[in-house]
Amino acid sequence: MPHDPINVGYARALFEMAQAEGVVVRVEEELFRLRELLKGNPKLLQFLKDGNVKREGRRQALADLFHGRVHPLVLNILVTLSDQDRGGRSLAVIEEFDSIAAAARQEIGGEVVTARPLDPAVTERLTAELNRMTGKNVRLFEKVDPSILGGVVIKVGEQVIDGGLRHKLERIRDQLTR
Repeated sequence: MPHDPINVGYARALFEMAQAEGVVVRVEEELFRLRELLKGNPKLLQFLKDGNVKREGRRQALADLFHGRVHPLVLNILVTLSDQDRGGRSLAVIEEFDSIAAAARQEIGGEVVTARPLDPAVTERLTAELNRMTGKNVRLFEKVDPSILGGVVIKVGEQVIDGGLRHKLERIRDQLTR
């Protein structure tokens, strides 16, 4: 997928500010949680895109929602995108930030989704195995999603390994209905 230079510009500026303050890892983790929040709350994303909402109203709402809960740089990028009527680019800017941060560390981002939190030792073994499989340093973010019922879904770069129980049950159902 081609990289939009506008999204890259915002992400690069955020990365450089986070790097200057020594908070790249914190900002990256908060952006990961923000991305999940936006994906899970389409109304919030729509609010960020809505050109009918006055700029000051969006600023105040964002401050009320996020002030003290996220690093000021994260809040600032949301406000900046919103102020410039580019709130709809939030998810894409977050994705670009992840790519820039991973490239700077010579890492690839990954996500592990489980029904319950993983034990740290399991996460460590999983990360080591993914490093071996990909030949890269994988930075793994954990997400708990009870809807997968059990098992694990792993996303590394563009590759998805779906070992979730829900997925397996759906495959069995499909086989039985043929």
